[in-house]
Formats: sequence, C-alpha cells, structure tokens
Amino acid sequence: MKEDVKQASFDEIYEELFPVVYRYVCLRIPSSEIEDVTAEIMAKIWKSISSFEGRSSLKCWALRIAANYIADYYRGKKEIKIIPLSEELQNIQCSRDYGEDFATIMSVNKTLAQLTEPQVAVIQLRLIEGFSSLETASILGMTQQAVDSMLYRAKKNFRAIYQAEMAGGEC
Repeated sequence: MKEDVKQASFDEIYEELFPVVYRYVCLRIPSSEIEDVTAEIMAKIWKSISSFEGRSSLKCWALRIAANYIADYYRGKKEIKIIPLSEELQNIQCSRDYGEDFATIMSVNKTLAQLTEPQVAVIQLRLIEGFSSLETASILGMTQQAVDSMLYRAKKNFRAIYQAEMAGGEC
C-alpha cells in the first residue's frame, strides 16, 4: 500500500483525495477562498507523498495535512468560523423543487453553526465521512477517547438545539 501510493501518479492521488479534502475545506474556509485553499492543500499533499508511511489510511493522512493547513490559515486571522451551507446552496440551480429539503438543510446548518468547531469537525469526520474514532483522533490530533466523548456531546447538543428550534417553529 505504502509503495503503491508513492508510485501513484498525481492524477490518481488527486482523484482519490480531492473530494474528501474539498468537503473538509468547505465547512471551514470562506467560499471565496475554498478553491485556492483546496488547491494549496492538494499541492502540499503531493509534495509530502514521499513521507507517507502507511500507518493510517491515505485519506486520514491527507486530512491531517488539511487540518494543519487550516489551523495555520486561521492562526494569523485569530478567528474561526463555520461556513454556512446557505452560501453554497444559493449557487445551486435545479429544476426540481427542493423547498422542503432546503428547509431541512438550512435548519441543520443553523444548528451546526451553534456547535463548537471541534464538535462540527468530529461530526463531519465520523458521521459524514465515515472515519473511525481512531482515524478521526489522528486527523484532529487528539485521543480516541476525546473523539468519542466529543462526538457524544456534539450529538447531544445538536439534538437539544435542533429540537428546540423545531418546537419553536424557527425552521
């Protein structure tokens, strides 16, 4: 596996990693900079591919690079903000009426925006991307126990906030 990765072409690495890196970046970087940041992360991954030791999956390793890059990106700005899904959804044009789906997405987005950045990251990596607790811990630089605990709290907080919004009719 390790040797296969090191001998893979840029196109092969790009095809495998771009979708997951792009999704990871979309929730963390302003929409005007998503393409540039993703491209820079992909270039960094390609330059570092010779140091991939195979101790984790390639996707896990790549997302660790992305997490570090994004941390550096915000270190100078002193602000971290979760990017609203509505920014991305406003650019989508479809012929089918997605009104109900859109309302659900907006409600989920509003709820996610009230969670902490680490909670959103754990939800994205564990529940959306399907990474294991161990892989998520490696990506985020924390222990597996911390990931499991944070996921539990994130789900509990999400549920409470979402139910309160639904009860209040603020969808």
